[in-house]
Amino acid sequence: MKYALVTDSCCELTEELLESLDAKSVPLRMTLGEKEYVDDGSMDIDGFLKDIGNAASVPKSSCPSPADFADAFLAAKGDVVFCVTLSSKLSGSYASARLAKDIAAEKGKEAHVFDSESASAGELLTALKIKEFIDAGLGTEEIVAKTEAFIKTFRTFFVLENTEIMIKNGRMNAFLGKALDMLNIRLILGSDGEGNIKLFSKTRGSQAAMKKLADTVAENCRDAENSTLVITHCFNPEGAQQVGKIAGEACSFKQAVIRPTGGLSSMYASRGGIITAF
Repeated sequence: MKYALVTDSCCELTEELLESLDAKSVPLRMTLGEKEYVDDGSMDIDGFLKDIGNAASVPKSSCPSPADFADAFLAAKGDVVFCVTLSSKLSGSYASARLAKDIAAEKGKEAHVFDSESASAGELLTALKIKEFIDAGLGTEEIVAKTEAFIKTFRTFFVLENTEIMIKNGRMNAFLGKALDMLNIRLILGSDGEGNIKLFSKTRGSQAAMKKLADTVAENCRDAENSTLVITHCFNPEGAQQVGKIAGEACSFKQAVIRPTGGLSSMYASRGGIITAF
């Protein structure tokens, strides 16, 4: 049985996945005023973030259509396609992929769609776990069952360097966000286990925030020697390395994977933001 992988573009794919599972990323789209940005791996993310900072309007995102996902499923070089999407609580990407599964089935292509209940690093972690199950020689049904179970157990935590984009997108009260920025307070946020965002703690200053994030990972890691730590960052490789070093020394993860965020992840993480999943 030959397997392939499809994700939405909030998943920062590795070269290993691109090569071994013929992985394809289906782009989300962002709009700012009259301008549209396609998160296809070639967009100017630095310029996009600068545009957001200079704009009075609110950036918006739109998920891939069912047809976009169906085309990716049908083009994939595999008998069975596994698809990983953003949390269904945060995006319509999962719903689109589910409809695409039925379209592909009508044309003879089998696909299984997973709601990561996370984003960015959490999506990549799910994709890496699927590859691990494939490499272990598991059958399709067992891979699906084990992946669904894994999604319910892994953890996602992240820290934002500023709240500007969260405020503009209406995900944070403007007065609260500006007060936090003025007081140099950073929030440690994460998934509540059901795909929603929850506040876990707060601290003051960037360096303290990196350590607090790493400590939060260490406090919540289980079976680390058999687990992967995924860290994604928005123009903050030094912070990502710091988090990985501190968390790795405390937990001895099997491996750590660090990737820069793509367009959509960068829109929400904002410059300096770091996301972890393990």
